Amino acid sequence: MPARKKSLALADAIASQIAEDGAKDTPAPMPKKRAYAASREGLLQDLGDGRLQNGKIRLVDPGRCRMWAGHNRLYHLLSPKSCGTLIDSIKALGRQETPAIVRPVSGDPDYDYEVICGARRHFAVSHLREVEHRTDLRYLVDVREVSDEEAFRISDAENRDREDISDYERAADYARALSLYYDGNKALMAERIGVDRTWLSRFVRIAALPEEVVSAYGDARRLGIRHASELFPLLSKPGQRTRVVDEAMRIALEQNGRSHTGRTLIEPRAVLCRLKEAAEGKRDERVVARRDTAGRALFRLEHRARSVVVTIPRERLAALEEVLGSLKDELS
Repeated sequence: MPARKKSLALADAIASQIAEDGAKDTPAPMPKKRAYAASREGLLQDLGDGRLQNGKIRLVDPGRCRMWAGHNRLYHLLSPKSCGTLIDSIKALGRQETPAIVRPVSGDPDYDYEVICGARRHFAVSHLREVEHRTDLRYLVDVREVSDEEAFRISDAENRDREDISDYERAADYARALSLYYDGNKALMAERIGVDRTWLSRFVRIAALPEEVVSAYGDARRLGIRHASELFPLLSKPGQRTRVVDEAMRIALEQNGRSHTGRTLIEPRAVLCRLKEAAEGKRDERVVARRDTAGRALFRLEHRARSVVVTIPRERLAALEEVLGSLKDELS
């Protein structure tokens, strides 16, 4: 059977299986006759037995799939909120439309496959099955036999232009691949994945930032390539590096406090501003200046011998509750 007709048969088979329960009780109009009907019945039988494949397209239990170690998503940061649009789409359609890309796992009794591309789809289907008890939903996958380097290139090609992949996630993926598959040769890696070497170098540098600096952003996905480019020169000199890292640790503590109390995290541009000020040596340990999440001044705190002087800009008095909350954090 020609490949195109086989693909059409597969599409019909999947759609038919998904709608099977409703179709049993509702008379359906006579479908347009197709030449591949016999093959379609065979595909339906394979689907019912859990063996559906066209190339290697299958519907599987997401619980039998683990994330590939080289996956470029921070899976632990996925949530019903961040995947909300995808979850709603699968609920509305009653199925997952685009297959994830996986490869077989051997020697692990708990898993049959590992996910190369499709972490968000995996999370969405798992959430619907476990939380909303949609056990009728299964994970649609394209099973491939590929090496680690091939898996990396497949993953990169699928996610290169996706806006929901952060610069940091992409950078960490590139840095790992550069070491594991290309012996640190950026020119070779750039050629293999079809990008400019300078562009690749800028991304790899993000992953080389100190962990303290990354933590200052509250969520690694909020750290963009432009900020990394501005921060790297500040970290090249030992004295500046120490001041930047020290300030980053202070900011990270503030971010952690905000996260635990449900308050908005400090905006990335405000984080960058504070780190740059620290690098220039502007920070006086006796004087603390705090900004809001948008980078605007909240207050200035000056420690004196017997007192603490707080200066609040007049325009911030209208947001006194926010100012006092931040001041309490600083003094605690």
